[in-house]
Amino acid sequence: MDKIFNYLVEELKQSDRVAKRNADKLNKYEDIKNEFLEWINSNEFSDSGLAVDGYTAKNIHEMAPFMNGVGVYNFLVTLRDDPNHAHEIIKAGFPRK
Repeated sequence: MDKIFNYLVEELKQSDRVAKRNADKLNKYEDIKNEFLEWINSNEFSDSGLAVDGYTAKNIHEMAPFMNGVGVYNFLVTLRDDPNHAHEIIKAGFPRK
């Protein structure tokens, strides 16, 4: 089993279906995956972390402190996949549904 999937199921108590969807997204890019794995171990966002389109996980967490690590790193994937949409979310102040 994948360490990310196990974390999502065992620590965050996500269902297998939700954990698989989140794990698939978090495993999409090797650099984001590796930094998320470091976050799992430390539970801290690095000051010198990976930047995607000018944003680090720490930047995202500071702008949206309600997001946990999964949300922050999933957002980095969104920044890479769809930067225009991600910038709209940032500009709107990370609205919650």
